[in-house]
Amino acid sequence: MSPELISILVLVVVFVIATTRSVNMGALAFAAAFGVGGLVADLDADGIFAGFPGDLFVVLVGVTYLFAIARANGTTDWLVHAAVRLVRGRVALIPWVMFALTGALTAIGAVSPAAVAIVAPIALSFAARYGISPLLMGAMVVHGAQAGGFSPISIYGSIVNGIVEREKLPGDEVVLFLSSLAANLVIAGVVFIVCGGLKLWARGAVDEGDGDMAAGSRAAGAMGVPPAGA
Repeated sequence: MSPELISILVLVVVFVIATTRSVNMGALAFAAAFGVGGLVADLDADGIFAGFPGDLFVVLVGVTYLFAIARANGTTDWLVHAAVRLVRGRVALIPWVMFALTGALTAIGAVSPAAVAIVAPIALSFAARYGISPLLMGAMVVHGAQAGGFSPISIYGSIVNGIVEREKLPGDEVVLFLSSLAANLVIAGVVFIVCGGLKLWARGAVDEGDGDMAAGSRAAGAMGVPPAGA
């Protein structure tokens, strides 16, 4: 069996073990790298470390740290609060505001699952209060996360742009970001139409003082979002 095939099989095993057991995937992958490198590829420690992408590692740590700071200083809470206030009772805008909010979070460095975990509970609570399709709201949140996922300072964007630069391949950070944004924006538009978004426009604006808006504000507040006007 070739070393390449063995490496792929070991990688699959690492994913399976890390997924089914409480084992850190990174630590397991490090051990697997030394095992494959030493036993299969006949590399010494220096040769194995030479393959470690140190520059990419620093970028990922920096981007993740930036998002952690944004969470700690209340920036993400402020974004959610501002997004909720932007709705102002206009039901048809709620899915698009959630799309933009999730995209903003991933664009500043949040991992897509983390951004979805922050926004999805709030989005689905508003979907329940206003009678919006949960499928529509969930899809808008997910595609919003992907829309901002390739910004120059995002994790995915940093990985792709770093590899492109290291391999001296032609590429453009802005084009990559805008391409992902445009593709997901188009998909979100199609989902909005297919899942009944056009009917929401006919409903117009809901009085912010009625029970639905008050309930939605309470739901957002319960998830760490200050009520509008606070």
